[in-house]
Amino acid sequence: MSDYEIFEADEVHLQSGATLRGAKLAYKTYGTLSAAKDNVIIQPTWYSGNHNDVEWSIGPDMALNPEEYFIIVPNLLGNGLSSSPSNTPPPYDRARFPNCTMYDNVRLQHRMVTEKFGIEKSSW
Repeated sequence: MSDYEIFEADEVHLQSGATLRGAKLAYKTYGTLSAAKDNVIIQPTWYSGNHNDVEWSIGPDMALNPEEYFIIVPNLLGNGLSSSPSNTPPPYDRARFPNCTMYDNVRLQHRMVTEKFGIEKSSW
């Protein structure tokens, strides 16, 4: 049993012009989303990192306090949990997996936040 969820994105049009079909974005949440949806923090991972690698910064009395905030930790494309060369079916598996940029990741994360959680604007 995994400790994360999957956002099924279907087709993702990448900055390179390629299309990643059946794209999946793995993520984990901490805390509770407020009714006003104004307590959200996105804590991204990094290449070769995943949501478990940031858990040291999440907890009561920490900067990312789940008692106060709804924290979403998306895993990057290519990290092995989200769509990656190792888990994408042919013809886009392994070396044929398309290049994904940080721009592609941020666009997909924005899509997940708006479509999955209904968060439409930043309170910043």
